[in-house]
Amino acid sequence: MLNVYGGLATALAVVGLAVAGLAVVGLAVVGERERTEALLSSCGETGNSVSMTFEQDETVAAPDTLPAVLPLVVGIGGTIGGVSSTERALRIALDAVEKQGYRTQMFGGADMARLPLYDPKATTRTPDEQAFVAAVREASAVIIASPGYHGSISGVVKNALDLLEETARDPERPYLADMPVGLIATAYGWQATGSTIAALRSIVHALRGWPTPFAAAINTQVTKFDDEGGASDPAVVEQLRLVGRQVARFAPLSEPAN
Repeated sequence: MLNVYGGLATALAVVGLAVAGLAVVGLAVVGERERTEALLSSCGETGNSVSMTFEQDETVAAPDTLPAVLPLVVGIGGTIGGVSSTERALRIALDAVEKQGYRTQMFGGADMARLPLYDPKATTRTPDEQAFVAAVREASAVIIASPGYHGSISGVVKNALDLLEETARDPERPYLADMPVGLIATAYGWQATGSTIAALRSIVHALRGWPTPFAAAINTQVTKFDDEGGASDPAVVEQLRLVGRQVARFAPLSEPAN
C-alpha cells in the first residue's frame, strides 16, 4: 500500500512540474511579445514594419521613417583606359549595398587617374584629392577592387589608398580605423587573384580597417562582364553581391569621421 501511495505522489509531482514548466513557457512567450511590441513602438506606431536584412537579397519593407541622409559606402577600384572588368565587378557589389538602404559613391579608373602621384610633403591638395579624402571620411564602409598586376594591386589603386595618409591625424577616425572593408580582385588567371587579395588585406590591416570575411576573387579569363551589370557566371555575380551585403551588415558598427 505504501508503494502505491508513493507512486501516486511521484506521478502528481511530475504533473505539477510539467504544469509549472508550461506556465514558465507561457510567461516567456508573453514577455517576448511585449518586447517585440516595444521594439515596433520605438519605430513608430505598433504594427509598423521594421527593415530586416537576410543573407539573400530579401529585404522586408523599410520603416516609415528614414534618416535624413543615408549612410555612405565608398567604392574604390578600376583601371585607366576605359570601363574595366574591375569596375563592373565593383558596381555589382555597390548595387547590392544600395539594396540594403545605403548611399554609394564610386571612384573608378577615370576618377583615380586624375589623382596626382601622392606627395606626402605637398602643402596643398587638388580638388580631386580633396573630394576623394572627404568621401572616405564621410563613409561608414569601403569596398576596394583592384586588378592583379604582376601579383599585386595596381599602381592607380595603391596611389589612391596612399592619399588616405591625409587622415592620419583625424581625431575621431584616422585612416580606415574600425571600418568594414570589402575586397575584390580581378585577374587573367587564378594565381594573381589570390596574391592580390592577400595584398589588399595587408593594406587594409595597415590602415586599421576590418576586411570582411568574404573576398571575391575573379578570373576574367573564364568570367566575362557585360554592360548591363551582369556576368557570364551567375555564381560570380552572387559572390560580388555577398561582398556588398557583408559590408552593409557591418557598416552600422562604424562611425564616420565627420
